[in-house]
Amino acid sequence: MKSNSIRRHLFAGLVVIAPVTATAFVLWWIFQLLDGLLGRFLYPALGGLVGRETVVIPGLGLLVLFLLLVGIGWAAQRAIGSRIVRLWQGALERIPLTRRIYTAANRIVRSVFGEGATPFKQVVLIEYPAPGRWAIGFLSAPAPHVTEPYVADGVSVFVPKTPNPATGFVAVVPRASVVEVDMSIEEAFTFILSAGAVRPDLPGVAAAVTPPPAPAGREPES
Repeated sequence: MKSNSIRRHLFAGLVVIAPVTATAFVLWWIFQLLDGLLGRFLYPALGGLVGRETVVIPGLGLLVLFLLLVGIGWAAQRAIGSRIVRLWQGALERIPLTRRIYTAANRIVRSVFGEGATPFKQVVLIEYPAPGRWAIGFLSAPAPHVTEPYVADGVSVFVPKTPNPATGFVAVVPRASVVEVDMSIEEAFTFILSAGAVRPDLPGVAAAVTPPPAPAGREPES
């Protein structure tokens, strides 16, 4: 077998196996993380019942966590449970340190996991880090009102970093300077994660990224 043929088959094997392996690794990591949240307390307790140091039943911690969350959610929607939740929230909001942490975490969770919630609305381009240079971002929401004196009709855009798109920065930019791109959220994350190596082959992208006219008083770059 020729070396070129071996390399071609090796590459084909990597294309098949690598995504499956990466997916399995991430799912296993998530499974272990969630299973261990209660498993670290549950498994030693089970071991004590049978006279052993610990008894590990993979998935039991995750199942108990799921049932616990469902139970808390069910109780919170009942009259007594709802009052207890309000009292608990009120107590946390009266403590200066916990108030800031709890309020921020509560708003983030409700925005991301609430019914019908979509934290990112659209894949866009913004001029960054300099005029004529464009970065891919995700349109998230209208900008806070306090930014109106500085950015008229502003919007919030999350610009992720490569190779970890879970990190990045938030930019407040004028809506008129944002260019919408015909690309799904998943395709944009793949493009960023691959450092631009994996480019979605979408019709109309070239037309979509045509920059808007330069504002008055600024000469367009050649």
